[in-house]
Amino acid sequence: MIRVKYTGDYNSDGAPTRAINASDRQILNMQPNFQGGLNTRVAYKGFDLNIVGVFKSGGLLNSTLYGSSGYLNNLNARAGNNVRVDYWTPENTGAKYPAPGGIGGDNPKYGSTLGYFDASFLKIRTMTLGYNVDSKVLGRLGMNTLRVYFTAQNPFVMFSPYHRESGMDPETNSYGNENAAVPLSSALRRILTIGTNTPSTRNYIVGVNLTF
Repeated sequence: MIRVKYTGDYNSDGAPTRAINASDRQILNMQPNFQGGLNTRVAYKGFDLNIVGVFKSGGLLNSTLYGSSGYLNNLNARAGNNVRVDYWTPENTGAKYPAPGGIGGDNPKYGSTLGYFDASFLKIRTMTLGYNVDSKVLGRLGMNTLRVYFTAQNPFVMFSPYHRESGMDPETNSYGNENAAVPLSSALRRILTIGTNTPSTRNYIVGVNLTF
């Protein structure tokens, strides 16, 4: 099962003096410690390389794909559409996820906590490598400029716990009630949320700029 951290007192025998209850709730910080972006360009002779990226450290990301409230991670086979996770069995006691089945239902107890991830990441949004053909060569061909380039959009994600777990892009523009299979409460409405909406795609572009 999912273990909840007990924050109360203990008696002389080392046993808790009360059952786990609302007093053990903790406030999670949704805001990152810092975030920013990068934009750099380097050139050598006719070649140039442009890189645009974004990064975030800390904060909270909620994934409705992994939290049990979205019905994609309730750890039973009946739905036929659960995400594949490393769940507990008697032979796999070091698993990250609890054993299938809940208490009085399908969802594991405290299953919503499975959707919370560290929102940290470093992402390259665009990377463009270009080459400008020498003007002497262009003059013989009757051209003014000729540039060929290759662009990769969203090619890399690094240092992201969510990307390591799911393979998905951790950057999202959605909040709690915008794409959840089950709408989140008003208290969770401002959490950055990844759900069943279309994730960022990886694109490759080859282009030519030519003037006469």
